[in-house]
Order: sequence, then C-alpha cells, then structure tokens
Amino acid sequence: MSSVVDDIIAFYRMFASFEREEICCGTVSTAQCVLLQTLTEGEWDVSALAAHTRVTKGAMTRLVDGLEARGWVRRARAEDDARRVLVSLTSDGESEAKRLNELTVRSIATVFEKIPAHERDQVTRSIHLLRQAAEQTRAQLDCC
Repeated sequence: MSSVVDDIIAFYRMFASFEREEICCGTVSTAQCVLLQTLTEGEWDVSALAAHTRVTKGAMTRLVDGLEARGWVRRARAEDDARRVLVSLTSDGESEAKRLNELTVRSIATVFEKIPAHERDQVTRSIHLLRQAAEQTRAQLDCC
C-alpha cells in the first residue's frame, strides 16, 4: 500500500503545483481558479460554495471579495431570504473561467499524451474509480 500512497501523494502535489504554475499562471490563486470554474455551474450562495470547496465561510467571503474587485463576480441578496448572499459570474468572469478551463483541459491533455495509447482507457477508468471512492468517503475523512 505504501507505493500507492506515495504515488497518489506525489501526483496530487505535482498536479497542484502544475495547476498553480501552468493553469492559473499568476493571474489568480488556485482557490480563485476553482471558485470561478465552480460558478460556471450557476449561481451559488456563499455557504454552499464554502461547503463545496471545503473552506470556511470567512475564507470564501475573502475569495469572493477578490473576484468581485476584479469585476468577475457579483453578489446579490436572495429574494426568498435576504440573509443569503448569492454569487454569480459577470460576463468578464465567464470569459476568465472559460479561459482557465481551456488551460486546464489543455494541460491535462498534455499530461495524458505521455501515457501510452494502449493504456489510456485503463488510466481513465482508474481515475474515475479513485474519484468515486474519494467522493463516497469524503465525509469520513474530515479530520479537522
């Protein structure tokens, strides 16, 4: 099991670094990149965004503040509950999220090309299974 653990940790760290350096390219933090791409799914309230991305509401508020200052997101009060703050992308934010997503896809494709063609289906299935297992155990793994 140690070899698998070492490989997963090494891949995670390498991809996180890759994401920071190649995808975000210094224009946004990794957290802002994730937030922009999450908001392409539609409007979210701050609490749901915080839970989804696994940060505190305070940290999410600061992330939204930074993106709002750049004109990429807007806030609005929910019509059904004025205590809820809804966040959505502006047209400039949609453009930036699309640009970041294209960089993500291109970067992953570049890595994937290094895998021998006859093994790509197996790798794809394995990554899918690993993701499913991680999502199913996410709540059990909360330790903080």
